[in-house]
Amino acid sequence: MKIKNIFFAAAAAMALTACSSDDAIETVQQQSQFPEDGVIRFTTNLNDAADAETRASITSSDVNQNGQQFQVKIDNPNSATYSYFNTVQFDGTEWRPVNRMLWQNDQQRIDVTAAYKQGKTFSDYEFINGASLTVAADQSTEALLKQQDLLTMPTKTIANPSIEQTLLQNGKLVINFYHALAKLDVTLDLANEFYKVDPKLNKATDITEFTISGTNAGYQFNAMETANENYGTVTAAATPVAADILANQSAFTAATETNQHSTATYESIVVPQQIAAGALTISFKIGTRSFSWTNTETITLEQGKHYTLPLTVGYDTVTLNARAFSVSSWENQPGDNLGTE
Repeated sequence: MKIKNIFFAAAAAMALTACSSDDAIETVQQQSQFPEDGVIRFTTNLNDAADAETRASITSSDVNQNGQQFQVKIDNPNSATYSYFNTVQFDGTEWRPVNRMLWQNDQQRIDVTAAYKQGKTFSDYEFINGASLTVAADQSTEALLKQQDLLTMPTKTIANPSIEQTLLQNGKLVINFYHALAKLDVTLDLANEFYKVDPKLNKATDITEFTISGTNAGYQFNAMETANENYGTVTAAATPVAADILANQSAFTAATETNQHSTATYESIVVPQQIAAGALTISFKIGTRSFSWTNTETITLEQGKHYTLPLTVGYDTVTLNARAFSVSSWENQPGDNLGTE
């Protein structure tokens, strides 16, 4: 009988221990992320392009540079005092809001919206009413190209800061940025006849005047209107803004005796839009010879998508190669975390 009692007592103790352990785990999982001092701070995650070899977009390292900034709007529906529109700047060491911001308390709901564009300081009015913007025609260098990139976090709600685990972590608001426009890459595969006829035309500089024509470069950006969970709304301008985009040559592989195909990649950032058949033209020169290709079917470019247009260049013709027009997600990998104070 004593042995049985000892057995039941041990089992009961083990059960209590297990319950206590489960309670402890649950307590850790539900631990409040709210800052003890009530100061609003930020951590920013930029979802980068999946393809490491492509550079036609802002990356975490670009954002995390001295002098870079983004704008953030925090709306407290019950208090104008604890509602803010502010600029957050990187000072070379950490991110700091220009003006100090405080939480009202750990229970009050807030709505958060943010946007980033190099060389652009959005206003509160533009967040509320929309901003009229354009992508520049000159994207011929990596620096010029990156200036066209627009990062957005549409309005997100923190209903109860005391229990928020996703948008509030380690006492900081989490700002998840996504690319709001579209990325268009054009690849040129120079057929071996180029190498055979004139092997001297085998340098990156032999391809000149590469231009993308026929897109609408104007757009309206409504930061607080949610296109989907990742993007503020971008709408192509009602009155089209014509632009002949000088794209950035980001890669070139010279032909060899073994592989007599030269290849080049050109990157651009464009407005999401529908392009009618016959409207889009890719033109360029190789040496003194002029080439062009025009779409024969309607093309639809969507937000946050990375499009590749592969063209095969014969000595006298340009054709869409067998892989045809392809699309993938522009951002499907998390970038580096950028801490802000």
